[in-house]
Amino acid sequence: PVGIAVDTHAKRIANRLGLSYETLPEKIEQDLINIFPKQYLKDINHLFMWHGRNICTARNPKCNICPINKYCNHYKNTNN
Repeated sequence: PVGIAVDTHAKRIANRLGLSYETLPEKIEQDLINIFPKQYLKDINHLFMWHGRNICTARNPKCNICPINKYCNHYKNTNN
């Protein structure tokens, strides 16, 4: 793998976690590529998609049950 598919889930999660503050998928992809080791690139989109569909939804995220909420800027900003 040489890249990461950035869909709406990947964009939302990358922004909420502070992994990228970009809006363009190409720029978000570059930020993520610079963070994650190459051997994990093939899994990133799948993990973000699953997490975005089941926990970190666009309108009503389930922050209270999110296993990574301690890393999430969105959670920190909405629960303080």
